[in-house]
Amino acid sequence: MWDQAQSLREQYGSGRQFVYPEEDRISLARKIAVTSGKGGVGKSNISLNLAIAIARLNKKVLLIDADTNLANIDILLGLKVNKTLADVVMGTAFFSEVLLNGPEGIKLLPGSSGMIEMVEQDSAVREKLTKAFTEFEQHYDVILIDTGAGLSNAVLDYVTGADDVVLVTNAEPTSITDAYAMVKVALYRNPMLHMHVIVNLAPSRDHAMGTFDKLRLAVRNFLQVDIQMLGFVPVDPNIPIAVAKQEPFITRYPRSAATNAVMMIARKLLKIQPSRDSQKSGFLTRIFQQKGS
Repeated sequence: MWDQAQSLREQYGSGRQFVYPEEDRISLARKIAVTSGKGGVGKSNISLNLAIAIARLNKKVLLIDADTNLANIDILLGLKVNKTLADVVMGTAFFSEVLLNGPEGIKLLPGSSGMIEMVEQDSAVREKLTKAFTEFEQHYDVILIDTGAGLSNAVLDYVTGADDVVLVTNAEPTSITDAYAMVKVALYRNPMLHMHVIVNLAPSRDHAMGTFDKLRLAVRNFLQVDIQMLGFVPVDPNIPIAVAKQEPFITRYPRSAATNAVMMIARKLLKIQPSRDSQKSGFLTRIFQQKGS
């Protein structure tokens, strides 16, 4: 296995286009955005544990912390971040130097404030970053993007640029209302998106289905579209303990109810056909094309 950082240095240092060996070339990764209408619903914790669950299903997984305000997946893992995407944009680091090793083989790309805003200001930087990221995508099966909360342009760029969207909500009325707002705005920008819902911290299956039904009814009545229930994560006393220990509950408590639920969600998610063809363009390319349209 070659040093990817050195390969990229040679690519940009010599001006020659870097080509991966044929035996290492694979299809572009499936990009899945994990988002929520509001903060405080456990979205980042779901993203982290879902990434590990997918890795357990023999997939190479990259987890991107795209919360430009409260990036915290590194905190959930107790990792020290020395470089972020901002360093890549500024030309002081390469993707391979920014990546952190996560549990069970997953890779973490730490977040940085205003990444999209920075790269869209300079066409040369944008082109370089997009090419590098597209090549990077060829080495993963699944890329999970943990977005920020809310309906900012940065969040919506990540959501509508992904292949599919996982929407995390809970039973709080404000959470359901804000989840509906996310569905409405995201589908307005990209009507072809498939929205898959996870109800987090549900006391029971019936409670989770009741929460989902409220959201689905509102979406059907006012938007005339359908959303899908991906699953639910039950209330589990092991979850806050794992967070306090800065360890994913799926690794610390492998037989817990929450772990079983996330593994079921991962299996179901991988069986779903993506809402669009991942091969047509890279993730950042889509975002910038949307901004230019």
